[in-house]
Amino acid sequence: VISIAMGEPKHAERYCGKLAPSITCLTNETTMPYETYGLQQGKLGELISPAVMVASVRALSRGSSQGEAIGDVKMLPGTFIVDKNGIIQYVYYSKHAGNHPKIADLITAAHTLK
Repeated sequence: VISIAMGEPKHAERYCGKLAPSITCLTNETTMPYETYGLQQGKLGELISPAVMVASVRALSRGSSQGEAIGDVKMLPGTFIVDKNGIIQYVYYSKHAGNHPKIADLITAAHTLK
Protein backbone atom coordinates (compact mmCIF):
# COMPACT_ATOMS: atom_id res chain seq x y z
CA VAL A 1 0.00 0.00 0.00
CA ILE A 2 1.31 3.43 -0.95
CA SER A 3 -0.04 6.80 0.13
CA ILE A 4 0.74 9.91 -1.92
CA ALA A 5 0.17 13.37 -0.49
CA MET A 6 1.19 16.93 -1.20
CA GLY A 7 4.18 17.97 0.88
CA GLU A 8 7.85 17.41 1.44
CA PRO A 9 9.55 14.07 2.23
CA LYS A 10 10.01 15.16 5.85
CA HIS A 11 6.20 15.31 6.20
CA ALA A 12 5.83 11.71 5.03
CA GLU A 13 8.54 10.61 7.44
CA ARG A 14 6.93 12.46 10.35
CA TYR A 15 3.31 11.46 9.84
CA CYS A 16 3.39 8.11 8.08
CA GLY A 17 5.48 6.48 10.77
CA LYS A 18 3.08 7.75 13.41
CA LEU A 19 -0.28 7.28 11.66
CA ALA A 20 0.30 4.45 9.19
CA PRO A 21 3.58 2.65 9.88
CA SER A 22 2.69 -0.35 7.72
CA ILE A 23 2.40 1.58 4.44
CA THR A 24 4.79 3.49 2.24
CA CYS A 25 4.11 7.23 2.17
CA LEU A 26 5.36 9.41 -0.66
CA THR A 27 5.04 13.14 -1.19
CA ASN A 28 5.07 15.52 -4.10
CA GLU A 29 5.51 19.25 -3.62
CA THR A 30 3.35 20.08 -6.63
CA THR A 31 -0.31 19.56 -7.51
CA MET A 32 0.64 17.26 -10.41
CA PRO A 33 -0.58 14.01 -8.76
CA TYR A 34 -3.87 15.71 -7.88
CA GLU A 35 -4.36 16.96 -11.42
CA THR A 36 -3.40 13.56 -12.87
CA TYR A 37 -6.29 11.98 -10.96
CA GLY A 38 -8.76 14.74 -11.81
CA LEU A 39 -8.76 16.50 -8.44
CA GLN A 40 -9.34 20.23 -8.52
CA GLN A 41 -9.16 23.31 -6.40
CA GLY A 42 -12.27 23.74 -4.31
CA LYS A 43 -14.60 26.66 -4.61
CA LEU A 44 -15.30 28.78 -1.54
CA GLY A 45 -18.34 26.68 -0.53
CA GLU A 46 -16.25 23.50 -0.69
CA LEU A 47 -13.52 24.99 1.49
CA ILE A 48 -15.60 26.92 4.03
CA SER A 49 -19.14 25.70 4.67
CA PRO A 50 -21.29 24.25 7.46
CA ALA A 51 -20.30 20.73 6.30
CA VAL A 52 -16.61 21.63 6.60
CA MET A 53 -17.18 23.08 10.06
CA VAL A 54 -19.00 19.91 11.18
CA ALA A 55 -16.12 17.78 9.86
CA SER A 56 -13.63 20.04 11.67
CA VAL A 57 -15.45 19.74 14.99
CA ARG A 58 -15.67 15.95 14.55
CA ALA A 59 -11.93 15.73 13.86
CA LEU A 60 -11.10 17.95 16.83
CA SER A 61 -13.29 15.82 19.11
CA ARG A 62 -11.27 12.77 18.02
CA GLY A 63 -7.96 14.45 18.82
CA SER A 64 -7.00 15.55 15.30
CA SER A 65 -6.05 19.12 14.59
CA GLN A 66 -4.90 21.09 11.58
CA GLY A 67 -1.22 21.83 11.54
CA GLU A 68 0.59 24.22 9.25
CA ALA A 69 -0.87 24.04 5.77
CA ILE A 70 1.56 22.78 3.13
CA GLY A 71 1.14 23.16 -0.62
CA ASP A 72 -2.03 24.34 -2.31
CA VAL A 73 -4.61 24.65 0.47
CA LYS A 74 -7.42 24.96 -2.08
CA MET A 75 -6.93 21.45 -3.51
CA LEU A 76 -9.78 19.12 -2.61
CA PRO A 77 -8.77 15.65 -1.42
CA GLY A 78 -9.53 12.38 -3.06
CA THR A 79 -8.82 8.72 -2.44
CA PHE A 80 -7.93 6.10 -5.04
CA ILE A 81 -7.14 2.43 -4.84
CA VAL A 82 -4.98 1.32 -7.75
CA ASP A 83 -4.26 -2.35 -8.37
CA LYS A 84 -0.88 -3.91 -9.17
CA ASN A 85 -1.52 -3.38 -12.89
CA GLY A 86 -2.05 0.36 -12.43
CA ILE A 87 -5.82 0.17 -12.91
CA ILE A 88 -7.94 2.36 -10.66
CA GLN A 89 -10.32 0.09 -8.75
CA TYR A 90 -11.83 2.59 -6.29
CA VAL A 91 -12.38 6.34 -6.53
CA TYR A 92 -13.60 8.81 -3.93
CA TYR A 93 -13.72 12.50 -4.87
CA SER A 94 -14.21 14.55 -1.72
CA LYS A 95 -17.21 16.87 -1.79
CA HIS A 96 -15.53 19.39 0.50
CA ALA A 97 -12.26 19.90 2.35
CA GLY A 98 -13.30 17.74 5.32
CA ASN A 99 -14.94 14.92 3.36
CA HIS A 100 -13.15 11.56 3.34
CA PRO A 101 -14.22 7.98 2.68
CA LYS A 102 -14.91 5.65 5.59
CA ILE A 103 -11.96 3.43 6.45
CA ALA A 104 -14.27 0.38 6.39
CA ASP A 105 -15.18 1.19 2.77
CA LEU A 106 -11.49 1.41 1.83
CA ILE A 107 -10.71 -1.89 3.51
CA THR A 108 -13.63 -3.57 1.73
CA ALA A 109 -12.55 -2.12 -1.63
CA ALA A 110 -8.93 -3.20 -1.07
CA HIS A 111 -9.98 -6.75 -0.21
CA THR A 112 -11.96 -7.09 -3.44
CA LEU A 113 -8.88 -6.52 -5.63
CA LYS A 114 -7.85 -9.43 -7.81
